[in-house]
Amino acid sequence: MIHFQPEQPADAAPYAEAVARLRSVRQALALVEMFEGRPRRDPDSITFEALMPIAPPALAACVADRSIRSAGAAAAGIEALLGAESEGETPHPAALDVLSETLRRDLEGIHTLFAGRA
Repeated sequence: MIHFQPEQPADAAPYAEAVARLRSVRQALALVEMFEGRPRRDPDSITFEALMPIAPPALAACVADRSIRSAGAAAAGIEALLGAESEGETPHPAALDVLSETLRRDLEGIHTLFAGRA
């Protein structure tokens, strides 16, 4: 089973898990884009990591919650894609569109939380 629950040292910053999960979601999006045949997007094009250390606690908690949901969606989608491919099936283009748009929307929504804070 695929999961995006990062292992962190005990002394990691409180926002480190959310940042690590969101990096994994960006990597999942890049993988889905490869399945779609799209040009690979720069995974660092959504840059909220630099703002997490200075985020107010409520914003950091919101990002952490959203990162959990987004990572779960990414893991489930990638697992389904890989399962279909291992069965010799080609993933349906509509499924790829839905998954990639969901991941894009999740990442962009988190980025929007930081609008005006840079």
